[in-house]
Amino acid sequence: MRMERSWSKLGRRDALKLAALASVAAGALAITRTSSTSANERPLFPGPSFFVKGVYQQPIEKMAEWRNRGVNTIFTVNGGANLITWTNEAMKQGLYIVRAPAGVDEQYRVIDRVAFEQDLRNPLLLAIALVDEPSNLKPGGAGITYYDVTVPPAEVDVVARELSSSGKPLWINHVGNHINNVYLEKIMSDYADSPYVDWLAQDSYPVASGEDITLDLDDYTSTPQGHSIDRLLRWSGGRPQFSFLGVTKFNADVGRDMTPEEFRLLAWSSIIHGATGIIYFSFMFSPQFSYDATPENLVGEIKMLHAQIDEIEPILMDKDKGGRRPWILLKSARGQASGPTSLPYPFEACSIKTDRGEYKIILNLANEPAELTYEPWGLTKVSFSPYQCKRGYSAKEIT
Repeated sequence: MRMERSWSKLGRRDALKLAALASVAAGALAITRTSSTSANERPLFPGPSFFVKGVYQQPIEKMAEWRNRGVNTIFTVNGGANLITWTNEAMKQGLYIVRAPAGVDEQYRVIDRVAFEQDLRNPLLLAIALVDEPSNLKPGGAGITYYDVTVPPAEVDVVARELSSSGKPLWINHVGNHINNVYLEKIMSDYADSPYVDWLAQDSYPVASGEDITLDLDDYTSTPQGHSIDRLLRWSGGRPQFSFLGVTKFNADVGRDMTPEEFRLLAWSSIIHGATGIIYFSFMFSPQFSYDATPENLVGEIKMLHAQIDEIEPILMDKDKGGRRPWILLKSARGQASGPTSLPYPFEACSIKTDRGEYKIILNLANEPAELTYEPWGLTKVSFSPYQCKRGYSAKEIT
């Protein structure tokens, strides 16, 4: 079963698309038009039937290592790699693949239809990756506007429309800080409600960037990941969400090393807010470049997280319909009493209905011990250590 598309904003988007299509005709974004499918002929794809544990742009010599850490999906080809060699190694390791299809150029024009169609028949090609972070500034751009970003929403739609008949979900990643910026809501919501893009991701790296690991936004507190997921869900009409987790201090002069507790916080906050998958960003840029500079203490945390996800995957994922099972989010509201959709700060949580009852995941967002009392779940002064997550069906399991 696939989600029906939302057309609520197409009036504004149509005007933008006309401008984009004009630039296509002028050669700025030439697209090979073959077997196009209109949006209402191809409903949106649901999420995958499994929880995606992904890693971003790893070379072939790192794939087995990431597979041993429990990763099941690899996202986009690293620079300089041979597409066929890279793909063959990913398949050898049994990894699902999310990348641009074979047979297209940098602007996604089909230049080798035989290679393109053969690639689409690969059962391990989970989804097609579109341009990364399209809201970044183009050279000389003055601000995040429809005219100064690398690829504006209308141009993303032009490319996505051409690929929507591929039979594969279309996946795109957006800048988390842009999603959470209240002054950029118009353009970022236009990206999110594209009638052609199926799966959405966002990347925020608060630890590596030296920023706060929690954020007050939209009248509640969460992690940057939690807020970005909520906003993209709202703007996109509930499409599957993927959350990037940075595991390295990628710039020697900025930020700090991530602790195991901070890693758990960002991972479980993403899951609580409805992530269908998490994707590790393990690059280091300075003092020297590395595709994978994951600290050893986080390697163990990654493996532990994957084991915990595997344990509850049948609770999280709808294997028949695809994507996450329905969940109820309880936001962390400062200075407010608990309610059906909120918990007192510093707690956030979600509940998922199952045949066994209601499964709860509760997270302490604070870097200090805290106690939670929540009568609807039978919890009285339950102690949490800093950034601790507790899970279970009953109060006894949670305490």
